[in-house]
Amino acid sequence: MPNLLKTSNYSQGGFSYAEVLLSIILLAILLVPAMQSLNSAISGGSSGVATKQLNLRNKMEEVLSKPYKLLYAETSVFGGNTTTSISSNYSDAAGATNRRVVVLYRYDTNTNAISSSDTGVLYVSVYYEAEGNANALNTLVGSWW
Repeated sequence: MPNLLKTSNYSQGGFSYAEVLLSIILLAILLVPAMQSLNSAISGGSSGVATKQLNLRNKMEEVLSKPYKLLYAETSVFGGNTTTSISSNYSDAAGATNRRVVVLYRYDTNTNAISSSDTGVLYVSVYYEAEGNANALNTLVGSWW
């Protein structure tokens, strides 16, 4: 009976230990500057996108930590309760670098619009003055008795 198993005369080729070691060393050397540039692009110091977004969130949390009565009182001051009225008590000082602006107004959830009466809901918006409200953080605050 003929032998069905045939052995080949060539051996399977692969990477040698030296080649693998060299490629890992080159990859590590080239990856360090790439990671450093990626890290600096993400954090970007005080002007980085992540930092700016975090600062907006901090301002929003600061405003939301106030009692509803104080926030509601802001909608009754002169020039208040409009979609563009800036709250001087909660916004950063005028002329400040990267000024965060806070807008508060009474909101009617039935009509999804500004309200002249007390509906128990306030619309809060926080944004950078230089960027406008296109990238604003917005939320609704309710009075819970």
